[in-house]
Amino acid sequence: MKALAKFGLVFSLMFMLMTCVTTMGVSKEDNEKAYNQFLIKALGDSNVGIRSSAAQLLGERKVEQAVTPLVKMLEAEKHYAVRITAALALYQIGGDEALKALQHKMKVEKNKTVKHVLAGLIDDMTIVKVVKQ
Repeated sequence: MKALAKFGLVFSLMFMLMTCVTTMGVSKEDNEKAYNQFLIKALGDSNVGIRSSAAQLLGERKVEQAVTPLVKMLEAEKHYAVRITAALALYQIGGDEALKALQHKMKVEKNKTVKHVLAGLIDDMTIVKVVKQ
């Protein structure tokens, strides 16, 4: 476990260093795009913690380009907690594609905890959609 924590710390420090070096002379918009692409790529990492953290950050940042990769993650992820994180990210990003993916996953999901979370997210997204109309 300590090795995993050290790896995470080293990974974070390396990322911060790379970000600092590569940001010299580059616009903020370019940095945002590069960071978003980095996070999208991290959705496929072999480390479950990195995948989960990337999904969470993409949701918090409302990165619309991440919807398709998050939908794929929601469908294929083995760890139920990461499926929940992907579902929450899709909820935070919003939109019709995200709602349809959550509704589809609700029909095929076997884990009761994930289904319960999906039901709440779908319900909230549906209510917001109706109110906005």
